[in-house]
Amino acid sequence: MSVTVANKGLNPVELVFLSAQRYDFIVLKNGRVVWRWSDGRVFAMVLETLFLKSGEEQTYNETWVPEDVTPGECEVIGIVTSRPSLEARCTFRMNG
Repeated sequence: MSVTVANKGLNPVELVFLSAQRYDFIVLKNGRVVWRWSDGRVFAMVLETLFLKSGEEQTYNETWVPEDVTPGECEVIGIVTSRPSLEARCTFRMNG
């Protein structure tokens, strides 16, 4: 899965991060969290900034290996953990 933040405007965009974490992914089934990429991870507390020029983008990728998830519709939320945070959602179907 991946989440991309893109600067579609004419001016540079500044994304401020309050920790070393840049992104997160959450998988929901029936409104319940079945997986969260950041669970069990520790991130350094650092203030960092990402500048995106006009037309630039940044993509974050991660792999999820489902365990004990029954077939059916799920939702994934890709989050860029800047302040303010940015997110994108999509649904997918787990087959048995």
